[in-house]
Amino acid sequence: MNESMKAMMVSTSKGIVIKIRNFEMPDIRRVMEIEEESFLDGDAGLYLELYEEWPEGFLVAEKDNEILGFIVLVLTPEGEGRVFALAVDSGYRGRGIGRALLKTAFNVLRKRKIGYVHLEVRVSNQIARRLYRSVGFMETGFIPFYYKNGEGAIVMRKVL
Repeated sequence: MNESMKAMMVSTSKGIVIKIRNFEMPDIRRVMEIEEESFLDGDAGLYLELYEEWPEGFLVAEKDNEILGFIVLVLTPEGEGRVFALAVDSGYRGRGIGRALLKTAFNVLRKRKIGYVHLEVRVSNQIARRLYRSVGFMETGFIPFYYKNGEGAIVMRKVL
Protein backbone atom coordinates (compact mmCIF):
# COMPACT_ATOMS: atom_id res chain seq x y z
CA MET A 1 0.00 0.00 0.00
CA ASN A 2 1.64 3.23 -1.12
CA GLU A 3 0.56 6.25 0.88
CA SER A 4 2.99 8.57 -0.76
CA MET A 5 2.21 12.20 -0.34
CA LYS A 6 1.38 14.44 -3.22
CA ALA A 7 3.91 17.24 -3.58
CA MET A 8 2.71 20.25 -1.61
CA MET A 9 3.57 23.88 -2.05
CA VAL A 10 4.10 25.44 1.38
CA SER A 11 4.85 28.97 2.47
CA THR A 12 7.34 28.84 5.33
CA SER A 13 6.98 30.92 8.48
CA LYS A 14 9.44 33.34 6.84
CA GLY A 15 7.44 33.63 3.61
CA ILE A 16 9.50 31.44 1.29
CA VAL A 17 7.42 29.21 -0.98
CA ILE A 18 8.87 25.70 -1.13
CA LYS A 19 7.70 22.34 -2.43
CA ILE A 20 7.68 19.42 0.02
CA ARG A 21 7.58 16.03 -1.64
CA ASN A 22 8.62 12.44 -1.13
CA PHE A 23 12.30 11.61 -1.55
CA GLU A 24 13.28 9.94 -4.83
CA MET A 25 16.45 7.92 -5.46
CA PRO A 26 18.22 10.58 -7.58
CA ASP A 27 17.92 12.97 -4.58
CA ILE A 28 20.44 10.98 -2.53
CA ARG A 29 23.52 12.91 -3.74
CA ARG A 30 22.08 16.28 -2.69
CA VAL A 31 20.69 14.84 0.56
CA MET A 32 24.17 13.59 1.44
CA GLU A 33 25.73 17.01 0.72
CA ILE A 34 23.31 18.63 3.17
CA GLU A 35 23.75 15.76 5.66
CA GLU A 36 27.54 16.09 5.64
CA GLU A 37 27.53 19.85 6.22
CA SER A 38 25.10 19.27 9.10
CA PHE A 39 27.31 16.67 10.87
CA LEU A 40 24.51 14.12 11.23
CA ASP A 41 26.75 11.00 11.26
CA GLY A 42 24.66 9.18 8.62
CA ASP A 43 25.66 7.61 5.32
CA ALA A 44 23.93 7.06 1.99
CA GLY A 45 23.46 3.33 2.56
CA LEU A 46 21.63 3.94 5.83
CA TYR A 47 19.37 6.61 4.33
CA LEU A 48 18.49 4.38 1.38
CA GLU A 49 17.74 1.50 3.76
CA LEU A 50 15.38 3.72 5.79
CA TYR A 51 13.74 4.85 2.56
CA GLU A 52 13.19 1.23 1.52
CA GLU A 53 11.61 0.45 4.91
CA TRP A 54 9.18 3.36 4.84
CA PRO A 55 9.29 5.61 1.74
CA GLU A 56 6.52 7.92 3.04
CA GLY A 57 8.76 8.89 5.95
CA PHE A 58 11.48 10.48 3.81
CA LEU A 59 10.60 13.99 2.62
CA VAL A 60 12.56 16.71 0.87
CA ALA A 61 11.98 20.44 0.58
CA GLU A 62 12.89 22.10 -2.69
CA LYS A 63 12.75 25.47 -4.38
CA ASP A 64 13.40 25.93 -8.10
CA ASN A 65 14.19 22.19 -8.38
CA GLU A 66 17.02 22.44 -5.81
CA ILE A 67 16.73 20.41 -2.62
CA LEU A 68 17.15 22.71 0.38
CA GLY A 69 16.44 20.28 3.21
CA PHE A 70 15.13 16.87 4.19
CA ILE A 71 13.55 14.92 7.02
CA VAL A 72 13.66 11.18 7.66
CA LEU A 73 11.08 9.55 9.92
CA VAL A 74 11.13 6.00 11.20
CA LEU A 75 8.51 3.98 13.02
CA THR A 76 9.70 2.48 16.31
CA PRO A 77 8.80 -1.01 17.53
CA GLU A 78 6.77 0.74 20.28
CA GLY A 79 4.53 2.28 17.62
CA GLU A 80 5.90 5.79 17.89
CA GLY A 81 7.43 8.03 15.28
CA ARG A 82 11.03 9.12 15.44
CA VAL A 83 12.71 11.96 13.60
CA PHE A 84 15.84 10.14 12.51
CA ALA A 85 17.30 13.13 10.65
CA LEU A 86 16.39 16.71 9.80
CA ALA A 87 18.76 19.02 7.97
CA VAL A 88 18.59 22.21 5.94
CA ASP A 89 21.23 23.58 3.57
CA SER A 90 23.40 26.00 5.55
CA GLY A 91 22.57 28.84 3.15
CA TYR A 92 18.84 28.46 3.87
CA ARG A 93 18.76 27.91 7.63
CA GLY A 94 16.58 30.20 9.71
CA ARG A 95 14.02 30.62 6.95
CA GLY A 96 11.34 28.23 8.23
CA ILE A 97 12.24 25.24 6.05
CA GLY A 98 12.98 22.91 8.98
CA ARG A 99 9.73 23.94 10.67
CA ALA A 100 7.76 23.29 7.44
CA LEU A 101 9.37 19.85 7.09
CA LEU A 102 8.54 19.01 10.72
CA LYS A 103 4.91 20.08 10.38
CA THR A 104 4.50 18.02 7.20
CA ALA A 105 6.14 15.04 8.93
CA PHE A 106 3.72 15.35 11.87
CA ASN A 107 0.83 15.07 9.41
CA VAL A 108 2.37 11.95 7.83
CA LEU A 109 2.57 10.38 11.32
CA ARG A 110 -0.97 11.44 12.26
CA LYS A 111 -2.31 9.76 9.12
CA ARG A 112 -0.73 6.55 10.44
CA LYS A 113 -2.52 7.12 13.79
CA ILE A 114 0.83 7.60 15.54
CA GLY A 115 0.38 9.39 18.87
CA TYR A 116 3.95 10.40 19.74
CA VAL A 117 7.14 11.40 18.01
CA HIS A 118 10.60 11.66 19.52
CA LEU A 119 14.10 12.60 18.45
CA GLU A 120 17.63 13.04 19.67
CA VAL A 121 19.50 16.33 19.26
CA ARG A 122 23.08 17.36 20.05
CA VAL A 123 23.43 19.08 23.42
CA SER A 124 25.34 21.89 21.66
CA ASN A 125 22.68 22.46 18.97
CA GLN A 126 20.76 25.28 20.64
CA ILE A 127 19.12 26.41 17.39
CA ALA A 128 17.60 22.98 16.73
CA ARG A 129 16.55 22.57 20.36
CA ARG A 130 14.77 25.95 20.22
CA LEU A 131 13.03 24.95 16.95
CA TYR A 132 11.87 21.63 18.44
CA ARG A 133 10.54 23.32 21.60
CA SER A 134 8.70 25.87 19.45
CA VAL A 135 6.75 23.09 17.70
CA GLY A 136 5.83 21.34 20.95
CA PHE A 137 8.68 18.97 21.81
CA MET A 138 9.59 18.56 25.48
CA GLU A 139 13.02 17.49 26.71
CA THR A 140 12.57 14.05 28.28
CA GLY A 141 16.05 12.61 28.68
CA PHE A 142 19.77 12.63 28.00
CA ILE A 143 22.05 10.06 26.35
CA PRO A 144 25.77 10.57 27.04
CA PHE A 145 28.31 9.95 24.24
CA TYR A 146 25.51 9.52 21.66
CA TYR A 147 27.32 10.97 18.63
CA LYS A 148 30.49 9.72 16.94
CA ASN A 149 32.47 12.64 18.35
CA GLY A 150 31.43 11.74 21.92
CA GLU A 151 28.85 14.49 22.32
CA GLY A 152 25.69 13.70 24.27
CA ALA A 153 22.13 13.93 23.00
CA ILE A 154 19.01 15.46 24.48
CA VAL A 155 15.95 13.23 23.93
CA MET A 156 12.81 15.17 23.06
CA ARG A 157 9.22 13.96 22.68
CA LYS A 158 5.99 15.44 21.36
CA VAL A 159 2.36 14.36 21.52
CA LEU A 160 0.84 14.49 18.05
